[in-house]
Amino acid sequence: MELSRLFEELVKTARRCGIEVRIEPFDPGLSDERRPRGGLCTVFGKRIILVDSKAPLPDRIAMVAAALATVDLDHIFLAPIVRATIGAYQHEATAPTVVAAPEPLPLARAKWRDENGQ
Repeated sequence: MELSRLFEELVKTARRCGIEVRIEPFDPGLSDERRPRGGLCTVFGKRIILVDSKAPLPDRIAMVAAALATVDLDHIFLAPIVRATIGAYQHEATAPTVVAAPEPLPLARAKWRDENGQ
């Protein structure tokens, strides 16, 4: 299967799962060839896969496949190559990272001042 066709099938699969795929140009300062940005996120309860339109096609395929690897696709028929592509990213699929709130800073202890202000 051609890479462009594989990408289209991955996008269709995401949409069948109720996930919007947005392909937009990213700020070059945020994304580069060594560290492409994007992936699955939730905005106001709606799941969205963000993909950099300037990224090479294999990177765009990887981004969508990695996002779909976190979704239950057992109830959806997929072409074997599509399922295999998603399965290749299954080991990378992890739960979303939750950043804990920072610990509150301890209160500074004030020193009692005498009548002279010292």
